[in-house]
Amino acid sequence: MIIYLHGFSSGAASSKAGVFRQALSATPFLILDYPAHQPHAAVSSITRSITQAVSEYPGEELTLMGSSLGGFYAQFLAAALDAVDRVVMINPALQPQLTLKPFIGLNTNMVTGKPFEFSQQDFADLSDYDTGPVPPGKPTLVLLDEADELIDGGVALRRYTTAGKVIVYPGGSHQFEHIDEAVPEIRKFLASLNA
Repeated sequence: MIIYLHGFSSGAASSKAGVFRQALSATPFLILDYPAHQPHAAVSSITRSITQAVSEYPGEELTLMGSSLGGFYAQFLAAALDAVDRVVMINPALQPQLTLKPFIGLNTNMVTGKPFEFSQQDFADLSDYDTGPVPPGKPTLVLLDEADELIDGGVALRRYTTAGKVIVYPGGSHQFEHIDEAVPEIRKFLASLNA
């Protein structure tokens, strides 16, 4: 089973989530809608969803797949919850407790078009969830677009090299423009762990 976590100003109806769900349809694929901009509420909501999914899909191994801030949360939850078996991170946010400062205030969700407030407290709360690299023992696949305008690919590569398999695609952007190339890699990653 895969649980997909969207990024900061995204949502469950994002085109990226939908493309991954369709491409990986052989595996139960849940896309969560959660308040990514409110860290405590986000982690609480995701944790409840994981607990529910594990009870609805007994015996299924759980992969958290997160994009941007969703990757940041996936990394934290992989360390915190035994129910998480592995992690796929796509252009994961690096130290958002530092990099999201310019977004304090009113923002617009890119999927819904609705405004949302990212408060100073929400920004500060991000520090509670920075674990560094995914701990050993949780198989990890990190997918990076080299030209990501928000995430420094070199820093991400150094941070995650010891955590698992890291694939850097030339060019691209923070939106992640290499889904077609990444899907076979994700399938191989999932299959290698089920073998």
